[in-house]
Amino acid sequence: MERNIFFTSNSSLIVRQKQIFYAVIALFIFSQFAGILNYKNFENLLIFLGFGLVVLGIYISMNRSKLKAMHWLAACFGVFLWTIIDAIRSVNEDFLLRSKEQISYLHFFDLLPMFLLLAAVGIFFVVKFIASDKKILVLADSFNVLLLVFTLAYCIVGDMGDFDILIHPKSPSELAASIAIFVNLSILFIALSEIFNSNHLYIRHSGFFLIIASAIFTLLNLYVFYNELINKGHDFTLHSIYLVPFFLLMLGAFYLKGDNKRISAADVGIKTTSKLVPIISAALILIKTDLSSYVDLLIIFVVVAGAVISYFMKVLDQSEEIYNAEQNLHDAKNKEKHLKTNELEMINLSLEGVSEKDYLTSLGNRDSLLNELKGMCSVLGEKQEIAVYYINISRFKNINTSYGHEVGDKILKAIAKRIREACNRQEVTARIGADEFIVLSKMEENSHTKRMKLGMELRDTIEKPLQIDKYHFAIKSVVGIHVVTRDNISDPRNIIKKADMAMYYAKQNPAKNPMVYNNEIDSEIQQSSNIEIALKKANLQEDFEVYFQPIYDIKNLKIICVEALLRWQSKEYGQKEAGEFMDIASLNSDILNDICTLAVSKTVEQAVRWQNKKLKVPKISINVAQIQSTSEKFVNEFMLTLNSHHLNPKQFELEFSEDIWKNDQETLDKIFSLLEKNSIDVCIDDFGSGYTSFVYIRKYKIDRIKIANDFVAQSVINKKDMQVVAAIINIAKSMKLKVTAKGVESHEIKELLKELNCNEMQGYFLSRPMSAEEFENSLRQNSHMVADI
Repeated sequence: MERNIFFTSNSSLIVRQKQIFYAVIALFIFSQFAGILNYKNFENLLIFLGFGLVVLGIYISMNRSKLKAMHWLAACFGVFLWTIIDAIRSVNEDFLLRSKEQISYLHFFDLLPMFLLLAAVGIFFVVKFIASDKKILVLADSFNVLLLVFTLAYCIVGDMGDFDILIHPKSPSELAASIAIFVNLSILFIALSEIFNSNHLYIRHSGFFLIIASAIFTLLNLYVFYNELINKGHDFTLHSIYLVPFFLLMLGAFYLKGDNKRISAADVGIKTTSKLVPIISAALILIKTDLSSYVDLLIIFVVVAGAVISYFMKVLDQSEEIYNAEQNLHDAKNKEKHLKTNELEMINLSLEGVSEKDYLTSLGNRDSLLNELKGMCSVLGEKQEIAVYYINISRFKNINTSYGHEVGDKILKAIAKRIREACNRQEVTARIGADEFIVLSKMEENSHTKRMKLGMELRDTIEKPLQIDKYHFAIKSVVGIHVVTRDNISDPRNIIKKADMAMYYAKQNPAKNPMVYNNEIDSEIQQSSNIEIALKKANLQEDFEVYFQPIYDIKNLKIICVEALLRWQSKEYGQKEAGEFMDIASLNSDILNDICTLAVSKTVEQAVRWQNKKLKVPKISINVAQIQSTSEKFVNEFMLTLNSHHLNPKQFELEFSEDIWKNDQETLDKIFSLLEKNSIDVCIDDFGSGYTSFVYIRKYKIDRIKIANDFVAQSVINKKDMQVVAAIINIAKSMKLKVTAKGVESHEIKELLKELNCNEMQGYFLSRPMSAEEFENSLRQNSHMVADI
């Protein structure tokens, strides 16, 4: 909403101003009606009240704490005196019935408010003149206004016939009138000067109303006192008209605490009129006289000369303004050029630094790393070595996919900080890929212990529990090391490649993390790379097949469950078990996802075929890869698959590795809640080989645990392994869990497990994995050996 004169920060002041505003208007209107109806006394009372309210309105609106309000104080006091004098005049004329001659002395008192108003506009003009930066132009325009006022006065006085009455008053009243005319001409001169100089003087709305009110007040006074001086019998009865200039003065005061914006000549439509002031002055002379008098010619000459001088001064000022504007523009251009030059220099310097830094972590980038490594190799001493640590963050792509890149970026920053903390100032750190970091450390030759210690320290520091926002992460890292000596210095890229190969090998062999590069790694990594390439080329539907290996209850030799195992019929490498290619597939999450999805779908499809053939089939155990067990999404998708094929969930068991316990508590709760809700049995595979936690076993509904192959296979020759197996069996039975021993490959192992009270067994000694066709034939022939689900 647009602001107006009433909109101040003081709500109570707004109310009072509005009340006074409307009251003065009402009093003026009623006073006019009273005058028309010839209610003289009532009219005078209304005028007096109107004047009083104007004084009150001006007074309450002034900012009296500031010295610059002196002109408003003078104006306010002037209106106050005028009100008092007008009241005294009305009392003498209407109540005491005194004649005008008897109260002629009041004319001298009339001069007091005029002088105060002259002081008000004078102080205002001086203040604005001092603040103006166009003082010469103000003086030039004011001189033209002076000539206009002088010409106007000359024309008026010329109509009198002579100057005797004005210059030689014969009575006190004539003297007062003469003084009043001179004073009001002065007010008019200052007011017009302020109006025509409003482009050069900083005048606000309040000041503009002060000027206009003063000009109207002056014109009324000139009319009254001119007739008082010349027309002796003239009787001025419209005293209420003085409410108009005083009302405008009050409006100006209202702006003092309102929206008191600056106003220019253009705002009031007098921008071009100031140029016509000399023409108006000359026109008045030409209309008044026939130029027969030397005085007339002299006035015309002065007016024209003043106009020429004023025009010349304005042209000089405009030229100076143009010159200053051009100079300022030139200076601004030079300054801008200088700033741009400095800015470009700073950008070049910063780019040099940025080009050597990773944008996210502020570690070195690949280019800076290669330069650092090249420099370190060039000054490497005979008994020195450079340990190049290639660090990879495991499954970082999955984190980005599951939690978003913003969380992923925060994790990378945190890891970079940890790497810096694990290193000293002399060691070089860099990030060369999305989840790959490099550390260069120079040390004495053959410092195997120190080298491995730093590698393990980097790994362990990175793998400390990490919280990002509300999420908790168990970060895993793999470290590959390549040792550079004077004897094997090569291209920096080749050096980093060998460290990368060591990291790749350590990823496939977690027990050897960190791993130092050696020549034997090449052939193994090459083999793994070839297998990975073959996996990418494989036709999943045709090349992969599901085999089935029974799990027996040794007491009655019945098949209580069958584990679905994936086999790859590779054209290049023949048949491969899952253990021979799944670790390699896990290096590429896209391949791994496709293989895991295929294994489930093929198993379910085979179960549907057996169901359609009315075969009695044992519970089918499906292995769930670690990548699938990171959220409840897999369980939901598995249930959709079963429902679409009209299969009973109780017919299946999901087999998780102990990696599932790496999930956060919320994810675990969701997964096991869904499994229990849908009556799907849960088996924990390779129990005891990884993140064994009996807290989880007790908390969630677990139906079966499988003892890890390594413990079972070694139990007949290693007493400690046998004790571990016995302990797991006893704990499982005490918790009422089914326990299965994997890897039963000999009669001795079978008999030992029976002694340890383990009745569920699986292994090559009992039955090798069979193709779907072979297992189906076995079911047909031995259906009585299949336990009920």
